[in-house]
Amino acid sequence: MAKKTIVPESYNWEVHNLFTYEKRKKQLAAGEITQVEFDEFCWQYRESAEQREERWRRDHVIREMEIDNAKNFREFKDKPKEFAKKMFDMGQGISQWWYRKPKKGAGKGKMIQHPITGAWQQEYKPNSSMNMRAWLDKANEGKVMPHMNPNQQRLDREPTEQEKGLSEEAKKARGKKVWEWLLGETNNFGRGFDDPKWGKAYKGRPGRGGQIIKTGRYTVK
Repeated sequence: MAKKTIVPESYNWEVHNLFTYEKRKKQLAAGEITQVEFDEFCWQYRESAEQREERWRRDHVIREMEIDNAKNFREFKDKPKEFAKKMFDMGQGISQWWYRKPKKGAGKGKMIQHPITGAWQQEYKPNSSMNMRAWLDKANEGKVMPHMNPNQQRLDREPTEQEKGLSEEAKKARGKKVWEWLLGETNNFGRGFDDPKWGKAYKGRPGRGGQIIKTGRYTVK
């Protein structure tokens, strides 16, 4: 039997309904709700014990990996040949980016290697120096950051009909993902999902009146 992960008592619980959680915190600070009401809300929407355990394990493993990576990179810098031989004997490889500089991305900034982790990042270096007002004027003309705006579109223009359509489609796709996540977290608002015996479950919003929707399980008004 696998050993059960022991999560420290001090490890915080997360609340899934983050937007309302922030709203409730402000209401509590303003005295609009009591501490009991706030605690009841947190209890209702907080993650399950299994989700908290998985989140702690994931954070813990990532932290351990970062510590091990920093330790290995320090050994590699001090004695590269000995470290390479040790890793070879263990059947493990070495990241090529520890000894090879990656190609620069867009811009003129040089590549800098982190002294502890060995990770590379490019320093920010503007192509030309100008004050903020001049930069904003150039930005409105589409003449800054050419790698992000190759067609030099003005920033102060109205979006085209095509761009509005793409934005609307992206908005619908995001809304669908949020709705599917909400259905999963609430078990379809307590109604469950499709069942071979009872038929198709209603997946509409709760509390909506004026509609009669017939399903294999029940009729919703």
